Amino acid sequence: MKLPWRRESVPPTLAGRLESDELITAMARADDGHTLLTTRRGLWVVDDERAQRLGWERIAKARLELGVLTLVPLEDVDLDDAITEDDLSVVRDGRPWEFRLGKPAKVTDQVHTRVRRSVAASRYLPWPRAGGWVALRRVPGRDGLLGQLRLDASADMFAPGFLSAAHLVATELRRTPAMGTTGVD
Repeated sequence: MKLPWRRESVPPTLAGRLESDELITAMARADDGHTLLTTRRGLWVVDDERAQRLGWERIAKARLELGVLTLVPLEDVDLDDAITEDDLSVVRDGRPWEFRLGKPAKVTDQVHTRVRRSVAASRYLPWPRAGGWVALRRVPGRDGLLGQLRLDASADMFAPGFLSAAHLVATELRRTPAMGTTGVD
């Protein structure tokens, strides 16, 4: 499949993986051989062997500095016995992904815009021996908002009262009128 705005084709490892409503909005090649493609659902990272999509709600931070796009993906925290009653997912920052882009690309603008727009509301929750950001995130293709607790690097999520306080903050954020609670377009 040819991209309408480029002469380049979709990488073969991505062919057939896009959802029916998932159009490619930008594409860039990194110096390490990866191809980065943006869609309404997330950022695809493609090489000769695999294609992986990172949803916009799964990116904590994105930064472009000196031609290097750095993404910090979110990783789920295993809660074992601490079941969340209000669909509050608990996440931590993962290992950063870095891509050196040979020239300025529309991909970086798309990444920054989409990650920012995925956050409907957020509040930092300071806590002794814990702490983190409680956020409501838009998920493309899904109605409603996803609650996330993004733990600080050294946070003990089982610090007394912390999870209860995070649930309270998420509830308060949900009661605040949010504009556009459906997924990012």
